[in-house]
Amino acid sequence: MATIGDSVSAGEVREDIPLKQGSKSSGWCSCDEETFGGSRFINISFAVLSVVITVALLVQIYYGDYQVAPHGSVATDSRECSSIGTSALKSGGNAIDAVIASTLCLAVVNPHVTGLDASGQMILYNHRTREPPISIDFSTLNHEITLFPRLLIGLAYIHKKYSKLPWKKLVQPSADLAKTGFLVSRTLTSSFLNYQGPKDWFSGSLEAGNKLILNSLGDYLTTIGSIEEKDLYKYVSNINEPLQSSAVISKFKNYNIIMPGSSVIGTTLLLNLQQIDHLNFTTGDVAKPIYVSTMAQITKMAYAKLNAMEKYYEGTSSNVAVMDLDDFYVSVVTGMSRPFGSGNLTPGGYFTDANYSEKLSQIPLIITDSNFICGRRIVLGVSDIVVGSQVITALLLNAENATISVEAPRFHILQNGAIGVEDGHTPSYSVDVVNKLNLTNGGVEHIKEPYDSCNIVEKFGDVLNSHSDSRGGGIASRF
Repeated sequence: MATIGDSVSAGEVREDIPLKQGSKSSGWCSCDEETFGGSRFINISFAVLSVVITVALLVQIYYGDYQVAPHGSVATDSRECSSIGTSALKSGGNAIDAVIASTLCLAVVNPHVTGLDASGQMILYNHRTREPPISIDFSTLNHEITLFPRLLIGLAYIHKKYSKLPWKKLVQPSADLAKTGFLVSRTLTSSFLNYQGPKDWFSGSLEAGNKLILNSLGDYLTTIGSIEEKDLYKYVSNINEPLQSSAVISKFKNYNIIMPGSSVIGTTLLLNLQQIDHLNFTTGDVAKPIYVSTMAQITKMAYAKLNAMEKYYEGTSSNVAVMDLDDFYVSVVTGMSRPFGSGNLTPGGYFTDANYSEKLSQIPLIITDSNFICGRRIVLGVSDIVVGSQVITALLLNAENATISVEAPRFHILQNGAIGVEDGHTPSYSVDVVNKLNLTNGGVEHIKEPYDSCNIVEKFGDVLNSHSDSRGGGIASRF
């Protein structure tokens, strides 16, 4: 698998601190490699290079040091977890190392969404070598017959097969964060207040902005991180090994959509996208009420045809999206059956969750341009078909950038068949859109936070962009 060179040295850049103009790139893409050739190409190249160097020197003289273009990016539901992921990249790790470190961090700071016993799926793809993408599923593991909870089994499995950095180096930042404490997010507060049942799990107040310390979880992670790797891998056996398979690659418009190979839910997502595409909406139609209303109608029909409400359990969802310097792309989506899982807090400080005989609705995704190697490439993860359809059409049909596509208002299909719209997210639907949804879809319900997030990293040529969905409260990190 692709790795990051040891010579990389660059500073972290969060998505809320934009890069300066005049960045230089360390990428490999050259989408016109077959267009030019011979001495003409060489002469043009030297001329362009001379101009670029001259401009760069002038910028440096007059404006100070220019910012080095990002080498990699991690987008999660937490600023700390995104930063921990890019720290793994800066230490010489690859995208898998960043995923392991960030996912463990989310299990600490977002116990209402994910945790050490969370289920999950991931997609791995090396765009530089273009080897067949891989799907890994650890959602149906039975924690009652394993010595490790589900998430740890999944992460230990990918560490053995694909990681570069020591296990302890990837676990320890999350252990330290649990013991030193972190700021409570508004989504954690909302989920805690809405939880029905006994909830005397944490000491101190779970008000947003307060500091929460999880000593038991920190001690448990420290113990897990101290296990020798040869002993760690013994915990992954025939009875609990995650399901690894070839990912499914399907075409939509001029893009390859890479999705999990172990579940038909991704195929259903593609069919829904194709139905939407057949309507031939234009970019100018996107803001019109009929566009949103028709999308909702088509998606409801897909849900009914699939019997999705019965077949796939729509629990919580947390996504980590990573691209590294060597164009190794990884998306992982983890989650539980409901906020705080079973509500049973173990002595190790994590929540157990239900055992699954069927899949959750979570879908990790990777999208690549099917015509140009260095065309648009996107790593993201969604909670279900509904969110996936809306984000992907915004990205590919409406040709919006990552931030606009992710932050756009969304509808949801509720268990009672009604359409739910997000009351607490900005931007929101116009009154005309809500009225049209209500008229054509048999009722609209206004739903409160928390909402499922979708985090994204995208690349065009050597230009890297990333965004963490404000619904999850995170900030993406680049370096």
